[in-house]
Amino acid sequence: MKLIVKETKKNTAHIDAVLTEAEVLHEKEHAIDELISSVTVKGFRQGKAPKAIAADHIDPDKLSNHILNHVLNNVIDKTLKENKFKLLGRPVLENIDSKDKDGWTIKLSLPLYPEIDIKNYKNLFSKKTKTVKKDAKPETEEDKIEKVYKTLLDNIKVDVPESVIEEETNYSLEKLQSQAKTLNLTLENYLKAVKKTMEEVKTEYAKRAEESIKLDLILLEIAKLEEINTTIEEIKEVAKVGGVPDTQLGQLKSIIDRRKTIELLQKLC
Repeated sequence: MKLIVKETKKNTAHIDAVLTEAEVLHEKEHAIDELISSVTVKGFRQGKAPKAIAADHIDPDKLSNHILNHVLNNVIDKTLKENKFKLLGRPVLENIDSKDKDGWTIKLSLPLYPEIDIKNYKNLFSKKTKTVKKDAKPETEEDKIEKVYKTLLDNIKVDVPESVIEEETNYSLEKLQSQAKTLNLTLENYLKAVKKTMEEVKTEYAKRAEESIKLDLILLEIAKLEEINTTIEEIKEVAKVGGVPDTQLGQLKSIIDRRKTIELLQKLC
């Protein structure tokens, strides 16, 4: 397999992978070996038919997808190891040319974890003397958190790969469509009701997604720098109170780490 990193731009690596005919055939045999265990052939128990016979009973589309999945996983794993890339989101298959008898040519883009400089982040929160107005309302907890968010977003540069933003935007649009459906409305009629166009909603969701991803990445880097690491005992205690299942403990840890990081930043304001 030949890998070519054609370009890395805006934390997205564009990859060309070229597989020989022999490599493709090897992956095909591997896929067949995995699939024949679930194939039923008349006169044989499931998974017990000879490979040569069982292979003819495999769904061609299923086989093609299985081969492609194997190939893509190998391409991605090799690319990450050879280039020491760290993925931020799902790889995007841009094109595959499998018509050439000499093998396959695959074009992929990989959204990469951005480098974030937060070494001097505390300077962003240096306290300044403020003139307090007599009629000024006391600052709420929400106000303080919003101030932290704005300070981070305005001063720390983070280039989020476009495919990651697009994926999050599409997810939000799917949720909006489901919301419209619960109201017995089409998405088009729902948008008319709230007086917004699809383009306006997409732009709004994309901006929100980008800011949310940036904040998560910045807070994660600060948490690493400050060695904020919630113990398993703390996580289980919170999980017990909130009824969080064991399968979501990893997600809960991220939430608690984030909360601790925000509390740290609030003290600097």
